Amino acid sequence: MDDAIEAALQDARRYRQEGRPAEAEQAYNRAAEQAQSDGNLAALAHALRHMSDLARQRDAWAEAHAYASRAAELYRNTEDRLGLANAIRLRALSSPNVEDARADWQEARELYLALGVTPGVEECDANLRH
Repeated sequence: MDDAIEAALQDARRYRQEGRPAEAEQAYNRAAEQAQSDGNLAALAHALRHMSDLARQRDAWAEAHAYASRAAELYRNTEDRLGLANAIRLRALSSPNVEDARADWQEARELYLALGVTPGVEECDANLRH
């Protein structure tokens, strides 16, 4: 991974740990821009997934959904099935449409199950029961 991308991702993680979400989002945005410029789709997907989570936490639902959707699209072209499951989970959490969210929960559940991620399966099951 490019040093600039890795540095921005490290900054973002540190800012999140310090409870500084606005700065974390800016750092993830820098990582996304650099990844886009470098053609590093895996790093771009990773940054967008975290940007989705941060947007959701500040109640920017449409933005969160757009970031998660783009991340899922990118992850489909990588080998990172866990990243894909997590992006689909975030898309479900931010979906304005109940049926779309249900389909996302089902897909995420299948991925988590195949990966042996029990907490992910349990969260999906809980949301599918509603």
